[in-house]
Formats: sequence, C-alpha cells, structure tokens
Amino acid sequence: MNLLEDPWIPVRADDGAGAFRLLTYRDLLCEPGQRWQISLPRDDLELACLQLLACMAQVMFLPEDDAALRQRLAVPLTQAEFDTAIAPFLDWFDLDHPTQPFMQMRGVKAAESTPIQKLLIGLPEGNNHAFFNEAGEVRKVSGPVAAIALFNQASNCPSFGGGFKGSLRGGAPITTLVFDRDLRCMVWRNVLTRPRVEERQIEAPGLAQDQPSWVLPIAEKSTIQWNQIGLMRGLFWQPAHVELVKADEARVCDVLGGKATTGYSGFLKEKFNFTVEGVWPHPHGAMTMTRKKGVLEQRFAGFTTTAPAWTQLSEFVLPRSTQSKDAKEGSSPAGPISQFESMGDDARLDILVGGYRTNQASVLERRHELIGLAQGWGKEARLTQLVEIGKDAKKALRGKLYFAVQGNKVKGLKGLGAAIHEIAEKLFFARTENLIYMTFSSDATFREWGEARRDYAQQIARHCRDIFEELTDPYALKPELIPVIAWSRRALNNDLKKLMEETA
Repeated sequence: MNLLEDPWIPVRADDGAGAFRLLTYRDLLCEPGQRWQISLPRDDLELACLQLLACMAQVMFLPEDDAALRQRLAVPLTQAEFDTAIAPFLDWFDLDHPTQPFMQMRGVKAAESTPIQKLLIGLPEGNNHAFFNEAGEVRKVSGPVAAIALFNQASNCPSFGGGFKGSLRGGAPITTLVFDRDLRCMVWRNVLTRPRVEERQIEAPGLAQDQPSWVLPIAEKSTIQWNQIGLMRGLFWQPAHVELVKADEARVCDVLGGKATTGYSGFLKEKFNFTVEGVWPHPHGAMTMTRKKGVLEQRFAGFTTTAPAWTQLSEFVLPRSTQSKDAKEGSSPAGPISQFESMGDDARLDILVGGYRTNQASVLERRHELIGLAQGWGKEARLTQLVEIGKDAKKALRGKLYFAVQGNKVKGLKGLGAAIHEIAEKLFFARTENLIYMTFSSDATFREWGEARRDYAQQIARHCRDIFEELTDPYALKPELIPVIAWSRRALNNDLKKLMEETA
C-alpha cells in the first residue's frame, strides 16, 4: 500500500455523518465540494491520522508565504500540481517497499514477532491486562491502520520499553492542532509556511540532504545535534527499528472491519542506541521553558497528572517570553496555533488536544478532546486570566481542606484524618469542566469581558464552597473537629473573596 496512490484515509462524508470509505490522498487534496471527516474507532488514531496527513502536506507542498497558504485553503490542488509534488516521494511512502518501507527497516533481527496489538498504544499485550480490553483482541490490521499506528507510535507515544528510544518530543507529548469541519482545510490549517518553519529554527534543505530514517538510517551509537535534523526527517522521525509482519491469510481488519485483506499480524522490533542532543522544535506541540541557574531547559508539554487539559491552555495558545532577566518560565505554542493567530485576525479557534498520561512505558489513560475558544481569546491575555481563576480557586479549595485534614497542633486544631482534599480536587475538575469550557467558547465572554469574568469567578467560587461543605459536613458531627472545619472554611472564604475582588 502506497500512501500517495492507494485509498487508505478512513473518512465519512457530510461532516462525518455519511457513509464510510477509504480515500486517496489525491482525492482529499484535489477533489472539491465534499466535506470529509476522519473516521476511526479510536480518538488517538484519528488525531494521528490528521497529523500524518498534515506532515505529508508540510514536506510535499510547503507554502512559500501566507498568500500561498490562503490559496491552498480556498482552492483544491490541481491533479498536475499534486502529481508533480509527490513524484520524488513515491518510494518513501510505500508500506511494503522491498528495501525502504514506510517507517520501517528491512532485516530487523528479533527472536520472535511481537503481536500487532502492541502497536496500538494502550491495549494490553502479553501479561498486561486492562479492564475493557483483552490480550489478543486485535490479531490483524489492514494497511491503513498499520501505517497510522506506526506513525503514532514513533511520534506521540512512549518507547517500546527499556533500551528503545522514544519520540523527538519525549515519552508522551501533547499534540495540539487546529480543527476545521472540512478535512481538506484542516490539513492545510496545520501546515506552516516556509517563513514560520524557519522561525522555529527548522531547516528545510531539500530531499538530497533531508531524508527520513528508513531511507537514510540513523547510525548506531551516533550523537545527533538537534539542529542537524531537517523538516522531513524530524516530522517522520522513527526512533526504533521495526518491521511489519504480513498475516498468513486474508482476514478482516480487527480495527476497521470491511473486506478481508492480507494485512499484518505482528512486527519485529530491535534495540539500537543513539543520542539526540538538544530539543528539536517540533511544530505540533507546545513547548515550555524553565530557566534554572541561567540555563534554559526546554521540554514539550505532557499530561503528567489527572488535571484536565484546560489547566494547560495558556501554554497551548499563548507565548510567554523568557528574554527578560526576571522571567524564569516561558512557553511557545504549537506552530499551527501561532500561525492561526497571526493569520486569523483573532478569530474563533477550535483546538484538537491529544496525548497519553503514562508511567514510564505504560499508558494510564488516553486524553483527547476538542476545545473551542471564542473570538477575542487572544486579547490582553484574557484567556490566561480565566485559566488562572480556575486554577487559583482549585488551589484554595485543596489547600484549605488539606489544612483541615492535617490539623494544627500549635493552634490546638485536631485534623480530620481522611484525605478529602484529594477527593475535592477530583470533584472540582468534574463539576467545573462544563462551565469552564462553555465560558471559553462563548462569544459573550470576551465581548462582555468584565461582566462575564465576574460571573465566571462567582460560579467557580460557588462550586468550591459547595464541595467544601459536602466533604466536611459528615465530620462536623464530632465536636472536636468543628474548630478545624470552621478555621478552614473561614480561610477558604477569605481566599475566594480575594479572587472575587481581583475580578471586580
């Protein structure tokens, strides 16, 4: 299967409500009039499919400037434009190429084949079991699923385990892309112009010097400087030696269904060592910077706790500079987000956010969602203010309940003992999530800023008080615990009052 010629993109027409089909890349970029949406049974694979499509367009159809990108958004490519651009890449995107298969190495040495299910991140394999899935649930996948899963494993997932390298963005980075209801337009909205690629200090030297690792392999035990990695090589970075294993007989794909085909039942994987020094500025994730002892440390944002995505929204969409001497922290949004702001005249922005919360190589949960930001989100750091109100309120609630749990010997306050502050944090996130996202996406929020911000803060504070009372009421039946509850309640109300005064 060749990703540039064969049908492999799983889509539905009519904004995702139509019949399922596999679309060719040519049809997606060249055919006018149809509004396709990616259709896969897993949200992480859908995001990886979009990212793969955008990466392909980025290296094959790199827009020279904003005018060229706007033209791509407005009008589909002609057949001639498409054929000319893809011609040099045809052999690189063949999943079954005899010598340089897409994102694989030929001749991988492994004692045994790894079941294909291991390529679908988060599903159990071997002795690892999850509640809703079983080992061996996916025994065979088709070419489209294999290609998407290979790209996802290399770009967005933790490594295969000890001795295997992970992606250029770290073990489990968050991917942030711009959403559009039209798949063709959505691909182009996540393609950067040449000047913006250069702004991220990514070289695009051409095919002779910039080839993917399955064409120009990474040397064993080599040390690679981040700025030696070009656009093509970085977007399609494959840190592992893997090789798909064909199934013995034609079967229906266990992920997509459909007709029986000769797909893949497993893959071979082999350890090899190398070092990348520095952080390659991948365009599809937000980067955070921390200055410690005069040294700037960079890393890509990830889901390290159970906190929802909105708590990192400021980093996702708004840059923070570390140029001043006093600035100890900064952030840089993903390239498509920054580009949208500079081209969109502060228009409404819908962001696809996805990633995994992990413990080393084990996936604890998948996190994928769509966040809408109403027009005006970028003005005067208003979005940051809304995020901080929510985070400060949660901090006040958790902190005052923690005091109630621990008590204070100096003040003669006996603690509750039970860790209700942890329950409070979960309740806060669960009960405020709808309010927070509705506030972010409402046109009235940024148009009627003062009133909307006060109302938002009041509702957040009300949730905090309700949660506090709900969790402490059972303990108020014991007279010896009433003082610590009263002290904590008063302190919480003081914090919430300060929060309300700041929004007045």
